[in-house]
Amino acid sequence: MSSRPLEPITLRDHLRLLRRRGGLLLGVVGLCFAVAAAYVLLGTPIYQARATLVVANQSGPRAAVLSAAAPVLSMLGDPVSSLGGDDLATQVEIIDSRPSLETAWGLMNDHPDLLRRLVSAGMSDELLEELPGLIERLPVQPPPLAWPEPWQEVLDTLHVGPVADAELIEVRLQSADREQARDFVNALALSYLGRSLSEARSTTRRTRRYVEEQIADTEARLAEAEESLRLFGEDAGTVALDESARQQIGLLVRLSEQASVAESTMKARAAMREELSARLEGLDATVVAATIMRRTPEIPELQVALAEAEAERVALLEEYASESMPVRSAAARVDELRRGLESTAAEVVDSRQEALNPVAQEVVQELILAEAEQMAAEQSLRVLRRAAGGVEAELAGLPAEQVRLLKLQREMQLLERVYLALKEKQQEYEIAEQTRGPSARLVEHAIAADRPIRPRPVLTLAAGIAAGLLLGLLSVVLVEQLDERLHEPERLAEASGLPVLACLGGRWRDGAPDEASAAALRSLLRQTVASSLHLPAPSMLVLAEAEGGDDAPAVARALAAVAAEEGRRALVISLDTGDGAPGEAGLEQVLQGRSADQVSEILLARGVDLALIVPPGGSGVLAALPLVTADRPVLLVADLRRASSGSVLGVRMLAEQVGGRLMGIVATGGGRSSSRYYPPRGESCV
Repeated sequence: MSSRPLEPITLRDHLRLLRRRGGLLLGVVGLCFAVAAAYVLLGTPIYQARATLVVANQSGPRAAVLSAAAPVLSMLGDPVSSLGGDDLATQVEIIDSRPSLETAWGLMNDHPDLLRRLVSAGMSDELLEELPGLIERLPVQPPPLAWPEPWQEVLDTLHVGPVADAELIEVRLQSADREQARDFVNALALSYLGRSLSEARSTTRRTRRYVEEQIADTEARLAEAEESLRLFGEDAGTVALDESARQQIGLLVRLSEQASVAESTMKARAAMREELSARLEGLDATVVAATIMRRTPEIPELQVALAEAEAERVALLEEYASESMPVRSAAARVDELRRGLESTAAEVVDSRQEALNPVAQEVVQELILAEAEQMAAEQSLRVLRRAAGGVEAELAGLPAEQVRLLKLQREMQLLERVYLALKEKQQEYEIAEQTRGPSARLVEHAIAADRPIRPRPVLTLAAGIAAGLLLGLLSVVLVEQLDERLHEPERLAEASGLPVLACLGGRWRDGAPDEASAAALRSLLRQTVASSLHLPAPSMLVLAEAEGGDDAPAVARALAAVAAEEGRRALVISLDTGDGAPGEAGLEQVLQGRSADQVSEILLARGVDLALIVPPGGSGVLAALPLVTADRPVLLVADLRRASSGSVLGVRMLAEQVGGRLMGIVATGGGRSSSRYYPPRGESCV
């Protein structure tokens, strides 16, 4: 492709380019639109189901029955579910964990009526209360990797994540079955709510049972203390106590009370540790995050061995009977390889990525906290017992009756306060067990989508048109860069270095030309006649075509017709056929020098005023060599739709080599005819 100097491209150039390549642009746009339409009509519609949950804040004011027991209650603490608190990120991981997915699978397959109730009536208290029992009675469910193959693709579209700038969790799933997507999203939400509620209430229930055991033990000890005090009164009668002893006993009571609370806290945390440890043993430390499968490497080897064994068996059949030992051994070998191929798995696990189980991590955190609180309670108990021992040592100097009475009174007061604190805690846990809720609430359950998320007809078709325009424009630019054809008179004049004398387009061939074409032909005829005034008659013009075609003969005939209208006798001579009449020299013999006659003499003898000579296209201009050497004008004819700079320059060089005088170029194949003069680069149009 010839290189041209770079010039700024104007809007007019862009419009001409689009007009010239409009068919290509429309074709690419139409193709992209057809592909988009086929996707809309033939593509499988994909529906999306969505549910929204809000994380519930479990913190709030404590239900206090006896304010005097606040120290004891604060030491016992609140029960914490193993499924975590109100941390948004933790709840997202729990919903997306394997146990939640397995429970959702069980609810969807075993309890479809539960999902229908949720869709029809929404999330009710009755439905929420049923969830823990239903989940506990579910059989063991298969892991997600063992689900049917279509579900593996559906699970890839599962999204569980927080909503931006809100304490909300969104669960989304895409599937070709709108009801399938709806049911699984609802089942996953119910699975999370049921497991969360069950864990919260079971934790509260375990703590309440421990408090009830402590109440029974305190009641027994309180009854023993009352009996001991009654027996002491019967035996010792009235015993006087001084104020100092009472203060020492009061201090001892407080120390003993705090020691008892520390001991209760230590036992409670020890029980919680045992419960959490047992629960942790039943949880997987890690869960599978991603699995990559690959083809079993033994399969190709078995296939090759089976083919070879079968070929060996067939070869043996050509020499032995089918019941012979070699054939039977070969057949047994084939059967053995076939059984081995059937028993070999098609795929094996190539690599597996695991992630920490969020539920197990939450249990580990609670276990660490329980251990720390147990250690703190043990340390407090040792300090309090040492302090109480010091007070008891100071009281050792009092009379035995006073010391015994003070101890009995101290034990009674301590047991009464502990009993009241435990009863208050029991009432609180009984209320909490009935009112305890899950870690989140279902704000919006999933419904069957009315319209698919893809394909979206309007958006898809618009995207197809936009892609078609983009690809079409790129194709136009690429084709324009690769196309060496000139297409425009300006580029033709620039590439050839010759002026374009006229452009012929529209209706100008063989017949009555339109007004613009007739004007262009008349202008061209006047320039031709004017260029031959200094030459002897008759006027001759060589029309050389840049490439093979019929434009040069057509231009010659059109010029001859215009000349006839002006009273001139014109003759079109095609050098493709040069035979003369019988007994006379033809044009071919004259041009080849085999005749003594001259062309001008032949033409004058026939009364021709203007001879329009058309040699073959391209290098055929050499056929007019005897004419162009006589300084006859040469007019190049170039079809803008086919001519390239190389072909035009090639014909020009041939004409110049033989001494022809090039007038200019006639451009054909344009949009409309014009007699406008297009000068070459460096020449101004006057």
